[in-house]
Amino acid sequence: MDKFISWLEAHDKLSGWAQFLGAMLALLLTYFTAFAPLWRRRRQLHRAALRLLSNGYEAIESYHRTSANFLPFPLSLRAAALTMTGVADEIDRFPVFELDDQGSRSVARYLIAMAIILKGLELFLEPIAAELEGREATAEDQVTIRTFVGERLDFVRAMMTGAELKRPEWPV
Repeated sequence: MDKFISWLEAHDKLSGWAQFLGAMLALLLTYFTAFAPLWRRRRQLHRAALRLLSNGYEAIESYHRTSANFLPFPLSLRAAALTMTGVADEIDRFPVFELDDQGSRSVARYLIAMAIILKGLELFLEPIAAELEGREATAEDQVTIRTFVGERLDFVRAMMTGAELKRPEWPV
């Protein structure tokens, strides 16, 4: 260190450059320490969004898998609807607009689509639960529910894997 200091004293014209480099290093260090919490928050938000997407997928998938083993009854349909509504409410409370990516294939759009799908399933299951209140469910009811939930599950699976999603074509 003594040699370095004596060399700087011998070359006093370079001391200005050394001071400049030290100041630049300090500015860079300040920049990184100032923005590191923001970068960390963005990563945390992105991971939380992906976790919410997987929660929505798991809510749909778990009902679809277990509904093959029993005929639907009002309590099971209402429990499934409440589960899906709970996950949709969690997605609604998530700060979607703080996510970086807002494009057509972004996590933010996938979150909104997932919430809409979950709420749609709740709107589908609640009237069926009310209809089944006074009677026994049939195998046809089970097939109808499983088909509708299965179509939504296939859509969500395609959305999460990045497959090309096509708009539905309505019959004329």
